[in-house]
Amino acid sequence: MKKIYLFFSIIYCFNMSVRAELINSGQTFLQVPTSAQTAATMTVFSQSAQQPLTIFENPVGIRTTTTHFALAHHFWFSDVSIDAFAFALPLRKSSIGFGLNYVRIPGVEIRDYPTDEPLSNVEPQYIAAAAAYVWSPKPSLALGITTKYLFEHLYTYTDHGLALDIAARLQLPTALDLSVQLSNIGALQTSNEENALPATLTIGIVRPQLFEGNGLNAAVGLNLGSNLVSEKTFAEAGAEINYRELLYLRGGFAHIGSTNKESLGFGININRFGFDYAYLFMPEGLGNPQIVTIDYRL
Repeated sequence: MKKIYLFFSIIYCFNMSVRAELINSGQTFLQVPTSAQTAATMTVFSQSAQQPLTIFENPVGIRTTTTHFALAHHFWFSDVSIDAFAFALPLRKSSIGFGLNYVRIPGVEIRDYPTDEPLSNVEPQYIAAAAAYVWSPKPSLALGITTKYLFEHLYTYTDHGLALDIAARLQLPTALDLSVQLSNIGALQTSNEENALPATLTIGIVRPQLFEGNGLNAAVGLNLGSNLVSEKTFAEAGAEINYRELLYLRGGFAHIGSTNKESLGFGININRFGFDYAYLFMPEGLGNPQIVTIDYRL
């Protein structure tokens, strides 16, 4: 039998960073932004990031013209950590990508009833292994799909599941990028039941070149969506300014149900190397995650 204290500990940790309030769904870590580059703008630019780690956010974002590797680490309270690795390879009119996302929550206490000393301390672990393919039949259109194998270890049992993300991005003649995505379509098979995943529908629109001049460029974007399980809606806005594609300043805002979140970050590109940092402002008492990403382009 699943321990109720363990259950609420897991839900507490991951509800801090999901886009929508979830009802009867599992694997909520799938909605935690993976890359500092996209987390700093509340994932608004994940559709056009050309970043391998968007394999966990939006499959069309992995599109690349060079072989690209990326690593990310999340710093959270109580030593909760998320580590992710991904790489993308260019093909003719397409790209493929592979990624691994690992979540660890140390020090979860197990009790049958309130006591001073727990029965034991456990370390829940979550893993998502992903493969993605994005195809561009013409320069203005990209179609992407990601398949994810899911694994979780909680207390004395393990669960497995499969998830699917499908996305499309269209560059409009009006200098706007439009994207539509269905994410986390699938289920998690537990020992005695099947739990729905946090399936989400997202529509995004980005103005990638708000202005250009003296080496400066600015971009703004907006995501509107709904969690198909909880039926909660969300809105996310982000902005980015870059100087000669060397230095990036980013910010974001999200409204989820009755909760607001903000984010700030920056990025530096030097030759083939990139470094990105994001700081997320969460509601009081939930800690402020920090994300660091390092990437390399061959």
